Amino acid sequence: MVTITRDRYVVISIITKEIGVNVQSIKTKVWHTYQKLYGISGSSSAGLYFEHFDENLQSGIIRCSHDSLPSLLTTLALITRVDDKDVLLYPSYVSGVINKAKKYLSKS
Repeated sequence: MVTITRDRYVVISIITKEIGVNVQSIKTKVWHTYQKLYGISGSSSAGLYFEHFDENLQSGIIRCSHDSLPSLLTTLALITRVDDKDVLLYPSYVSGVINKAKKYLSKS
């Protein structure tokens, strides 16, 4: 039996008062926090991939498997500091299709 992994695309907004939050630092923080919470096997089965990030809009799209969506949302809620700056990673939209996620990202 072949199992097909269904992907979910999470549009996140980075809310912060400070200027100059590096997107690469956010990617690293999300990955390390997810790995700390769910281990190496959990993070490898999650299929996390950072599809698109825009530093000017301070928003982006993260792809994950449909089984690991609640785990990703928990991870995003637990991240409060990146590079000694207070941040809030707000998941504003979840979609099963990348084009709808990109459309939502361009509207906001």
